[in-house]
Amino acid sequence: MRTLIRTASRFLLAGIFIYSGYGMINHTERYAKQASAALPMLPENPMLPKVLGATMMGAGSTLALGILPKTSARLLALTLIPNTYIGHPFWKAEKPEDRRSQLIQALKNAGLFGGLLYVTADKRTKPQPED
Repeated sequence: MRTLIRTASRFLLAGIFIYSGYGMINHTERYAKQASAALPMLPENPMLPKVLGATMMGAGSTLALGILPKTSARLLALTLIPNTYIGHPFWKAEKPEDRRSQLIQALKNAGLFGGLLYVTADKRTKPQPED
């Protein structure tokens, strides 16, 4: 039963990263502009979102499949840092409803970060026999 729960958990956790990475690869210009606006020292280079998106898709896929899950979780956790800072700057929002939606997204990312940290700490004990 533990193996089934672990497998389902990995697939559920990885889904958002695979989907978001795919979207980032398909809309590189928009993400490059957003990154350049948030961090002026970054050039408006579409290669940056492509690399981040490919990392998210690759690490999300390997996490879902159980291939190097701790390494995959660490990579995904690292992708959340720029993703949250650039994509959800709730502290800059002027309207309360914009601030609220961006804060919700930032907190969602914080929750995902916590879930990924949990995966990295998993001792991967052998499943116990069912009673």
